[in-house]
This record gives sequence, C-alpha cells and structure tokens, in this order.
Amino acid sequence: SRQAAAREVDERLAQLTSRELEVMERVLTGQMNKVIAMDLGVTMRTVEVHRARIFDKMGVRSAVELAQLLTARHPKPG
Repeated sequence: SRQAAAREVDERLAQLTSRELEVMERVLTGQMNKVIAMDLGVTMRTVEVHRARIFDKMGVRSAVELAQLLTARHPKPG
C-alpha cells in the first residue's frame, strides 16, 4: 500500500546521519560535489562517500531516483 511504502521511506530516512541528511538536501538541489565539499569544509571524496552511503541506505542509484522516491513519499499539493 501507499502508506506502507511511505513508512518504508521514512524508516530509510531515519537511518541517515545528520551529515548525510545535510548532503542529501544539497544533492537534491542540484549542487555539485565540489560545491558541497567547499560549503561543508570537507574534501570532495568525503562528499562522494556520503552520497554513496545515502544512495545505499535509500535503495537508489542516482540523485534522480532519490528525488523520485522522496517526491512519491511527500507529493506536492496541487
């Protein structure tokens, strides 16, 4: 059901660290790894590791899939 799927997404989101959530928000706005790294004061490799962990925990392979998953979970009214 849609509610079960939404619950599953919420459970996956709960597994993310605060830093992963921060990186995820920036990824979803289209920021490049280099920009994210500079803004957060970390190396680009660190951002790449965070992205990989986010994608793994969320069960997606790309930022597009991540956005689709979250949009399906929290559709915009309209």
